[in-house]
Amino acid sequence: MEDLYLELNSLLPQTSRELPLPDQLDEAANYIKELQVSVEKNRERKRKLVTTAALEKLNSTGSSSMSSSVEVSVPKRLPRIEIQETGPILHISLVTSLEHKFLFHEIIRILTEELGAGLTHAGYSIVDDAVFHIFDCKVEDCDFGATSRISENLKKLVNNDETPFTYEQNPEKGPEGWGKINPHWKTCNTGKFQSPIDLTNARVSIIRDEAWRRQYKPAPAVIVNRGHDVMVSWKGDAGKITIRRTEYKLVQCHWHSPSEHTVNGTRYDMELHMVHTSAGGKTAVIGVLYKLGKPNEFLTRLLDGIKTVGKEERDLGIVEPRTIRFQTKKFYRYIGSLTVPPCTEGVIWTVVKRVNTISMEQIAALRSAVDDGYETNSRPVQERNGRSVWFYDPNV
Repeated sequence: MEDLYLELNSLLPQTSRELPLPDQLDEAANYIKELQVSVEKNRERKRKLVTTAALEKLNSTGSSSMSSSVEVSVPKRLPRIEIQETGPILHISLVTSLEHKFLFHEIIRILTEELGAGLTHAGYSIVDDAVFHIFDCKVEDCDFGATSRISENLKKLVNNDETPFTYEQNPEKGPEGWGKINPHWKTCNTGKFQSPIDLTNARVSIIRDEAWRRQYKPAPAVIVNRGHDVMVSWKGDAGKITIRRTEYKLVQCHWHSPSEHTVNGTRYDMELHMVHTSAGGKTAVIGVLYKLGKPNEFLTRLLDGIKTVGKEERDLGIVEPRTIRFQTKKFYRYIGSLTVPPCTEGVIWTVVKRVNTISMEQIAALRSAVDDGYETNSRPVQERNGRSVWFYDPNV
């Protein structure tokens, strides 16, 4: 009975946990009903946004009818945003894929930087494979143009998220100019905690600690060519890693050739990034380095998919993350950023020390799959700027 009471108590909001048990039963039932209603509302909002996207797609191609099969094929048009004005309040609804969840923090930044605007509410929830973001912003009457300016900036952020960037060494769209392509990418040039970096043994703090735990499991996944890389995205629960009591769910993995991180100045032939996100929107990435040698088991299983992948997601069936197989005993850790725009900082990086192998055929397949000009897709090494880098070694 005590276990049942504790489980019930954990379901309730903090303000309802001190009520007598009979009242808690009523409170719990009502609270669960509210959660169910919220989930259904978000599913309906997703359906409407997807249908709108389908109609836009059909209008652009001159078709006058819409079938249910078209509606299913449109979620790749995410992210989408709706902005409504109610007096001085802006109501902002954004639906994204899990991959674009970082837009939550970018929208908060835009709203808080705008003179005359104040954020009154912000939150998000995940339903199926979509993330629903809700914001309320109060705009002061003293700034007449603030409402239009905010709306324009938010639409630019969402609609221009895929603004082309390159890895070529030119000042306009290459890595040196990423921060100038889109105003929301300025961190790429102004940030002080950017990735990748050179991991130099002479300047690391050696630690022996239980630094993380991995709990991966098989889950449905798809593969897609994002133009600048090839990505495998898990649609089900593929497990998690736990760092300092915070859980990070595995979302996707992708490859860079050659490696982005270097070790004592050495750049390797390939680097795999396993991207994880926490419930609070934080990101943790595992970097695995590869050199030319025997074929990689994980890539061998994906090779047919890589050779035929296009812009549309292709179903891979059940994919086991544990077949990536990397050594976890020794690794580097530091705080950095995403290595592609918008270069968001605060990312926990874990780069495995042991270098795995990859075959020339596998490297060639990944380079052939991406768009022309992205065969080499590695951002140059960034300044360390006094950051701490920890090296975990159980033998110390």
